Amino acid sequence: MTPEELGALVIDVLRDAVANGALAVEVPESVVIERPKNRDHGDWATTVAMQLAKSAGRPPREVATVIAEGLKRYPTIADVDI
Repeated sequence: MTPEELGALVIDVLRDAVANGALAVEVPESVVIERPKNRDHGDWATTVAMQLAKSAGRPPREVATVIAEGLKRYPTIADVDI
């Protein structure tokens, strides 16, 4: 999976979370996906939960949990860690 494809999935998850009331945020047009500096921390990383936390009125970890749970529904995602 490319960073662009994963970013699109994250945006889809955010849209679903807003639609079902799990999050009250403005969904960004794009999400930056990058390689973590320490490869022991996974294949890909994003800071979108930290970026949306203030506008969501929730701690970043709670926002990240909503995103992680949404991503786990996709069969192309092997695992999600926060």
